[in-house]
Formats: sequence, structure tokens, C-alpha cells
Amino acid sequence: MKLKLKEKQLPAVQLRLAVPAAVSELLNHYTAYARQLSGRQVEARELAAEVLEQFITSDREFRRWLKEQPGPCFQEREAGSGKGRLANRHAAE
Repeated sequence: MKLKLKEKQLPAVQLRLAVPAAVSELLNHYTAYARQLSGRQVEARELAAEVLEQFITSDREFRRWLKEQPGPCFQEREAGSGKGRLANRHAAE
């Protein structure tokens, strides 16, 4: 499993969206898979957040674009790692 189920570090922000039925079904299957692998109760919303974060942080062109943005935009927390969570540039200073 590519995702690393981690404890929540910051308060969550609610995001509501509609997905196609096929995506919902895949997420339900992936949730069952994660439950079996981790041996703990895993919620689909937890996995959806992890999947979204993994997708965004693995996009090289997006990370390059972020680094070029002026002002209080975002950059990678783990400098030089190529991956990782994105954090506010000013918070890291």
C-alpha cells in the first residue's frame, strides 16, 4: 500500500465534493484493503485525504510551479526530498 496512514496533526478542514460512482466504489474497495492491511478501522474520508495529498505532492510540475510563486505561497517541508507535505513558506522561516 502506497499510503501511510498517519495521525491527524492539524485540525481538519471540511471539503465536500461529488465523485463518479465508479470512483466511490474504488474508494470503498481501497478502504477495505487498507483495513485488512493495517488491522485497524480505517474510514474512506481518511483515505480520500491521503490519496489527494499523495497525488498533489507527487506532481513535479505543480511543485515547480509553487516554488516560482511569489509571496506567502507553499513549498515542500522536507527540502531536497522531492516529496512530502507542502507547507507555508513563511511558516518554515
